[in-house]
Amino acid sequence: MATQTISNAGPKIRTKLPGPKALEVLKGDERYISPSYTRSYPLVAKRGRGVVVEDVDGNEFLDFSAGIAVVSTGHCHPEVVAAIQKQAGELIHMSGTDFYYESLITLAKRLEKVAPMKGPLRAYYGNSGAEAIEAAMKLARYHTKRQGIIAFYGAFHGRTMGALSLTASKTQQRRRFFPLVPGVAHVPYPNIYRKPEGMTAEEHIAECVSFIEDRVFKTIMPPEECAAIFIEPIQGEGGYLPAPAEFLRELRRICDKNGILLVADEVQSGAGRSGKWWAIQHTGVEPDIITIAKGIASGMPLGITLARGNHGLGAGIACFDLWRQSGLH
Repeated sequence: MATQTISNAGPKIRTKLPGPKALEVLKGDERYISPSYTRSYPLVAKRGRGVVVEDVDGNEFLDFSAGIAVVSTGHCHPEVVAAIQKQAGELIHMSGTDFYYESLITLAKRLEKVAPMKGPLRAYYGNSGAEAIEAAMKLARYHTKRQGIIAFYGAFHGRTMGALSLTASKTQQRRRFFPLVPGVAHVPYPNIYRKPEGMTAEEHIAECVSFIEDRVFKTIMPPEECAAIFIEPIQGEGGYLPAPAEFLRELRRICDKNGILLVADEVQSGAGRSGKWWAIQHTGVEPDIITIAKGIASGMPLGITLARGNHGLGAGIACFDLWRQSGLH
């Protein structure tokens, strides 16, 4: 039987949704698969090409979300498929904790060239965005010898325990998982589209900055005990909100003044999704650490923590000198 070709002309619905084969899969999923997975609709995907995803019943859908914001070159781009096939024929397993690989260096060199901060840089590789966040948390605490971390309301940084401790998007993500990692304080993320009534955008930004300096630092977390500020340059689950450039510049000032590391979570906003390599580049602000995943590998599992060394911005000595001792590996 000839293989059906996926078209790019648009969605094609051939059965009632979900179709008969999809219903069978849904029954099996209910019986065998953890209910912790969150699904919004009963799509049982079989294959994809470009922007089109086909389900098990032959229905075709347009994927406007690039999977979960990962297939930045489209589903099954032929060059990506060829690269995966080539690598699978050479070496499937790798472990950077035990052996050396030329490809790790090659990618790190390329990342350093497009990074939003000046080098020298060092890269840590993991399997996901959550792992990249966990590594950034550990590095920030190890490097600064401090415990406190600031994150933002509306943020999503992942579901592992450290990343979840930074996440403040939905109560469901945290329900019945307390206690989380201690030492995290959440602060308001400026939303200039829905700012308080009667307040200008500039006043709203200033209020959010003041919350950190005049509330958090004076009541619950001394600035000399704060290791890092984690921020999504474009907040995802919080409403796809770009952080105002002035706000990021103020965060950079706060970090420089107090020896705090500025961490840009570019897992969802990075790898070209905003029109630049990294969303923070639209503001001209340089972070100390960026976390990378999703689109950087176009669907393959990869997380990267990229940290700079002698940044000279008041946040302390070179981060990368501590990688080997930090235990991240």
